[in-house]
Amino acid sequence: MKPTLQPVEHLGKFERLQLVEDLWDEFAAEIASESRPEVLLELERRAAWRDAHPGQGKSLAQIAQSLGIRL
Repeated sequence: MKPTLQPVEHLGKFERLQLVEDLWDEFAAEIASESRPEVLLELERRAAWRDAHPGQGKSLAQIAQSLGIRL
């Protein structure tokens, strides 16, 4: 088992499945909180910049490459 998974290797198949479900539910709850007004305003600001400056933005692949990260 991978070293990062060793703390849960003692769990049975169903306990690990429950852990994954719990983590997924927590992740989904965090995503839902991104509908806060300040987050939506920031997204609108960025979309307006993109519309006002066509061709000046960078793709995710370009950003990853500049950071030396493989997607």
